[in-house]
Amino acid sequence: MIQKEKLVIVGNGMAAGKLVEEILSRSPEQYAITVIGDEPCGNYNRIKLVIKLKEPDLPDFFLNTPEWYADNGVEALLGQAVSVIDRAAKSVTLADGRIVSYDKLVLATGSHPFIPPMTGLDLPGVFALRKLEDVGHIRTFLKDKSHTIVLGGGLLGLELALMLRLIGKQVTVSHLMPSLMELQLPEEAGNYLKRHLEELGVNFVMGTYITDLLGSTAGVEEVRFKDGSSIKTDAVFFNCGIRPNKDLAEQAGLVFNKGIAVNDRLQTSDPFIYACGECIEFKGETWGLVAPVYEQSRTLAAVLCGEQVAYAPSAPVPARLKSDIPVISMGRFKPEPGDEVSHYTDPHGAVYKQLIIQDERIKGAVLVGEDLNADAIELHYSAKIPVPARRADLLFPGARAGDAIMDGSNIPDDAQVCDCNGVCAGKIRKAIANGSDTLYKVMLNTRAGTGCGNCKNKLKALLISEVGELREDPAEKYYAAGVPMDREELTAFIRANSLRSVSQVLHSVPNAVDDSKTRMALDYLLDYIWSSDYVLEEDSRCANDRYSGNIQKDGRFSVIPNMAGGQTTSAHLRAIADVADKYGALIKVTGADRIGLYSVDKTDLKNVWDELQMGSGHAFTKCFRACKACVGSTHCRFGLKDSLELGRVLGERYRGLRSPAKVKMGVSGCPRNCSEATIKDFGVVAVEGGWDIFIGGNGGAQVYVAQKIAQVKTDDEVIRIADRFYEYYCRNAKYGERSAHFIERVGLKTVVDAILHAPEEELCELETRFAQLRENYKDPWENLTDTMGAGMEPIQPETDDGFTQIALVEDMPPGTSQEIVISNHPVAVFHTRDDQWIATDGRCPHEQGPLIDCIIGNGRLTCPIHSYSFDIKTGACDNPDIDPLRIYTIEFRNGRVLVKPQIADIGRGVVK
Repeated sequence: MIQKEKLVIVGNGMAAGKLVEEILSRSPEQYAITVIGDEPCGNYNRIKLVIKLKEPDLPDFFLNTPEWYADNGVEALLGQAVSVIDRAAKSVTLADGRIVSYDKLVLATGSHPFIPPMTGLDLPGVFALRKLEDVGHIRTFLKDKSHTIVLGGGLLGLELALMLRLIGKQVTVSHLMPSLMELQLPEEAGNYLKRHLEELGVNFVMGTYITDLLGSTAGVEEVRFKDGSSIKTDAVFFNCGIRPNKDLAEQAGLVFNKGIAVNDRLQTSDPFIYACGECIEFKGETWGLVAPVYEQSRTLAAVLCGEQVAYAPSAPVPARLKSDIPVISMGRFKPEPGDEVSHYTDPHGAVYKQLIIQDERIKGAVLVGEDLNADAIELHYSAKIPVPARRADLLFPGARAGDAIMDGSNIPDDAQVCDCNGVCAGKIRKAIANGSDTLYKVMLNTRAGTGCGNCKNKLKALLISEVGELREDPAEKYYAAGVPMDREELTAFIRANSLRSVSQVLHSVPNAVDDSKTRMALDYLLDYIWSSDYVLEEDSRCANDRYSGNIQKDGRFSVIPNMAGGQTTSAHLRAIADVADKYGALIKVTGADRIGLYSVDKTDLKNVWDELQMGSGHAFTKCFRACKACVGSTHCRFGLKDSLELGRVLGERYRGLRSPAKVKMGVSGCPRNCSEATIKDFGVVAVEGGWDIFIGGNGGAQVYVAQKIAQVKTDDEVIRIADRFYEYYCRNAKYGERSAHFIERVGLKTVVDAILHAPEEELCELETRFAQLRENYKDPWENLTDTMGAGMEPIQPETDDGFTQIALVEDMPPGTSQEIVISNHPVAVFHTRDDQWIATDGRCPHEQGPLIDCIIGNGRLTCPIHSYSFDIKTGACDNPDIDPLRIYTIEFRNGRVLVKPQIADIGRGVVK
C-alpha cells in the first residue's frame, strides 16, 4: 500500500476549507491532510459575520464543520495555534508543545485587521469584527448601548454601519478621505452615496482621523479627532482594512514583503511550503475578497495534485454594497489615455453612472443610486462582450437594448447565477428545457431568485436566450398566478357570481389553472371578501393551515402558544414544561419573544392545545404573528414610554388576523430600539413626548428598513393608524406579498395618503372594516376534533393478485385523503374534487416529507415541505434533479378501493 504524503494546512478559514474541498475532489487518496486552526469551530462564511449581529442563528453559516472534516478523513486540530515552523525538520510546533510533521506545508493564515495607532485601544467597547467570537462579545456589549462609531468608509465599514443602524444603534462613520469608498468610486459618486446613507440615519465625519479614545473601566465614552473635535460614543468599531498575516513566514525565514511572497505555483521561497488566501503577495498584489481567495485555493489544489497550472489572477470581481442602496463598482473607475467614458449624473436624485470603454469592451463601471441594468453591465464586463453602438442602451435599458443586453447565451453552464441558493446556469437551462418558460416557473422549480432576488435579471437573460422572448409572467400581474385577473377584477367576479368556495371559483373563472398557490390565494381572498362566511375546503389549504401548526421537515409540527408582547405567567410556563415532558417536545425561545414546542406529532396536536390552555400564537400561517416589545419605562432606566403595555395591547388586538403575508410588529421604549421595531411591518419607537411610527420593515433574506410616517402623542393614535394600515394592506396587497414589497410596488406616498391624509369618511371606513375583521376572529385551537390527523390502521397486503383494500368509496368523499401503512410502507391515497383517485408513495422522494397533506391541482401534486410538485400520472418532478414519485394502480370492486403498491420490487415512477 502506497503511503500518503502528509499535507499540513495552517489556517482554517475560507481559503483552507476550499483548498481541502478541491484536493478531495481531484485526488482524494493522495494526501493525509491535517488542518490546524486557532478557532475551536469549523470554518465559516466570514462575509456573513456582520449579519450575525442581527441573526445569531443564521442558517448555512458554517462551511466545513468538524464533522465534515472527520467524515472526509481529514484530521482537524481546532482551537490550536502554530507557534513555530521548523523547515529543516519539516514540522510545525503547536502552542501546546505538540509537533506535527509534514511533507508539504500550506500557509493559509489569513489577515489581521489594521488598527491605526491611538490611545485607548484597550478600553472595553473597542472592537474589530474578524472572528466568530467577536460577534458574541459585540452583541453582549451592545445590549444597553446606543451610540457607535465605525472607523472606515470603505465597503465593509459601510456594511457594518448599516447593520448597526438596522439593529437600532446610532451610527457615525469616521473616514480619513474626503469621499466614501475611494478605492472603488469617483469622488462625486462617493458623495452621492454619502447622501443616500445620511437619509438612512448614518452620520459622517470626513477628512480627518481619530487620535484618542477616552473612557473608563466601564468602557469607551468619547473619541477625539486630530482637529480637536470630539464625539460621545458607547462603542468603536475598526474597519480600516486588513494586513496579510505573515508572522509565521517571517519567523521561518521565508521571503515576504506586504504578504508572504509566492510564485505562479503559489510556492514560497521554500519549495515544500505553499501559501494561499489573504496572507499572500503575488507580483506586488494582495487580496481581501472571497472570489480571488477561492481562485487561489483551486489553483493550489491543482498544483498539489500534480496538474501543470500557473496562477494568473482574474480581473477583480464587481464590488456591491450589501444594502437597499444600489452601489456597484467593477474594474477601474479612473480613465486612462485612450479610454472612452460614458457618464451620467443626476445631482437631485443622487444618481451616478459611468462606463469606461476601451476597444468596445467595458474596462470599468460605476453605478450609484440606480442599478436597473447592473447585471447586463456586469455580464458585458466579465464576459468581455462588445458594448452596443448606442452606449445609452447599457446605461438606460430600453426597447432596443433587449437583444444586446439580455444575452444569457454568454453565461457558462457552470457559472453560479443565484448565490443565495447555489444555482448554476446549467441547472436553469435544464429547467427551461423541461417547461419552465417564465420567470415565475424558473423561480418555483429551481429556487433561483427566491433569496435576495438580485439575480432575477440574469434569470431573465437566460430565459430570453433559451425561449427567444421574456414571456408574460402571470405572477407579475394577477392576484393569483392561476387566475387571469387582478385583485379588483377577481373580487368583482366573485361577488357578482356569489362564489363561496375555492372549487367554485376555479370552475367559474375562464382559463383558470388549478394549482396549489392559486388555491391558497383564493382561500385567503374568499375569507376576506365574505368575512369568514365561506365554504372552507381543507384540500385548498396548506398543511400549516389544516393543522394550525408549522410543519417540520419530518412531518411533525411546532406549536407556538400566544404570548402577547412576550409576556406570560408562571402557570403557563408550568403547562409548557408539563406538555413538553409528556409529548417529548423540544422547548425553544423564539425570535418573536415567545416559547415554542417543537417536534409534536400530528395526532398529538389536539391534546397539546387542550392541555396548554393558552390559545394559538399563529406562528404557522399568513397572518399577524407577534408584537415584540422591550420592557420600556416600566422597568428600564432608559425607557421613555410604556412599550411593554402597548406591545401587549397590539399583540392581543391583532392576534391571528389573516393577511396577505405574515405581519410582525415591534414596540421600543426608547430610540435604542431593543425590540428592532424598525425592521418590522409596523414599528413604534418612543421618543420624547410621543411615538414615532414606521411601516414596511422586513428582516428577511433581503432586509428592508421601515420608513417613518408619523409622530403621535398617545397609544390610541398609534392603534388607529395601525388599524388603518392593516386593513389597507389586507385590501390591496397580493397574496404572499410582504408589506415591504407592497409599499415598494404601490409607493410609500400612496399608502401614507390612504391611511393618514385621506378624507375622514375614507379613514373611518378603513377602521370600520378592520373592526369587522376582528369580530370574525376565531382561535383555530378551539373546537377541533380529537381524530385530527389520525391515519388508518396498518394492514398487510392481500396475496391473490397484489391488490390491497384500503377503504370504502363511501368513506372517502371528494376532497379527502388518507395515509395507510402496508407492510411498514406508507401509501397516500387521494380522492380529488373532480373525482380522480390517486395513490402514491406516502413520502416525497426529495427529503421524505409526508405527502398526505399536499395540495393537488392542474394534474400535479405539491409536497407540503419544500413545494416541489409531481405529475400525478407519471410521477415526474418539476425539478429534474429529484427522482420521480411512485404512482400506484387503483381499482374499485363492489364499493371498495384497492391499490397495488408492489412494495417488494418497486422501482421509481409509475407502477402498473
